[in-house]
Amino acid sequence: MLIQNRRSFLRMLGAAGVASPLALTLGRNAAAAGGDVKVMFVYMPDGVIPSMWHPQGGTTGFTLPAMTQPLEAIRDDLVFVRGLKMYAGGATHEGGVAKLLTGDGPVSLDVFLGDQLGGDTPHKSVQLGVATNFQNGSGSMSYIGPGQQVAPDDNPLSAFDRLFGDLQGGEAPPPGPDWAKIRSTRVIDRSLDDLNRLRSRLGATERDKLDIHLEALQEVEAQIKGTVTGSCDQVVWNTEGFTVSETDYYPKTWEKEEHFALVGKLQMDLAVLALSCGVTRVSSLMWSHPVSPTRIPTLTVGSANHDASHYGADLAGPLALDYIAYKRFFCEQLVYLVQRLAAIPDGDGTLLDNTILFMGTDINDGNQHDHDDMPFVLAGRAAGQLATGRSLDYRGTAGGEDEAHSKLLVSIANMAGVSIDEFGYTGKGTGGLPGLLG
Repeated sequence: MLIQNRRSFLRMLGAAGVASPLALTLGRNAAAAGGDVKVMFVYMPDGVIPSMWHPQGGTTGFTLPAMTQPLEAIRDDLVFVRGLKMYAGGATHEGGVAKLLTGDGPVSLDVFLGDQLGGDTPHKSVQLGVATNFQNGSGSMSYIGPGQQVAPDDNPLSAFDRLFGDLQGGEAPPPGPDWAKIRSTRVIDRSLDDLNRLRSRLGATERDKLDIHLEALQEVEAQIKGTVTGSCDQVVWNTEGFTVSETDYYPKTWEKEEHFALVGKLQMDLAVLALSCGVTRVSSLMWSHPVSPTRIPTLTVGSANHDASHYGADLAGPLALDYIAYKRFFCEQLVYLVQRLAAIPDGDGTLLDNTILFMGTDINDGNQHDHDDMPFVLAGRAAGQLATGRSLDYRGTAGGEDEAHSKLLVSIANMAGVSIDEFGYTGKGTGGLPGLLG
């Protein structure tokens, strides 16, 4: 019997009477997820240098300057959007991060869409972070109500346990990770017997899809638990890499600058896996926070991220060069994330085909602390609704002023299947962003 798609495959799971924790999770959630539009929001801190961020040229025949040059590798999967202003609300960093996903309304778009789309998923929305809660006096981008922020989970170990702990069966784990249990028990092993029996009943196409999900879960689990998978020449985890020390109180292990890039990779992998497996349809990831104190040792920069953002008038000076290096780093992480999404089958295409990803920040120009001409990037095709490989310029298109970024939030909701015509600020009209779809 040849299984034609994931939905029929999951129906077969039920017919076969498979009751393993993993099968139950896939059967309960992924059936609704395959082919549906998923949404992911990514935050990077402290703005940009506009002339070194925004594409130069036309809608399609554009070139990328120094900060966004790493995105050349995935330019055909992106839509660059400029000329959007975050109107109303507070100014500078704090006001910017508060408005980014709320449009100056009470609830952020990730939480709102989670409530609208997440009825059949274990987690309506998932908020992950990288050193987001370390020395953060500026706030989060996620809100469940007026002034009620959602603090992202910065610890990939606890995030994994929270997202996939139900696969272990039994009672809910006690507060805080049980390191001995996590390291001695492989989640996948509890389901392998059932899954191996099931594989013999599947066609080649569905066996391949099942194997991809298992390999992704095993890779993340191996990275988090400090183990290896595959042969000796296919190690996916450096045993001298990320481990948690119980003596690390300030900063915590996952907040340390030397682990910033690695924790970010683990969190991206978790977000992709959660979307792929139907654990959620809405995820967000914050890299640090506004007024970021982060230094990334591998960049060999002389200043912290926020310090570099005050680069002054000298675009060839040391602060500007550090600032460029930071933005290139965050663009490189976006490349990794997009390529991960593109590698995973979903419905009749890939997870990237069925995702709308938004990357933004809290201010425009690091020197000016303004909210004009915000540097936004979209990725994914939202199940064919979004044509990519474009650069769109909305400067002066709203009666001589920039369009409101809240219209972009409306468009994202509409692409996710939630029909609204306003989200937050409406001073420049309602509806989605003109010319975006297609």
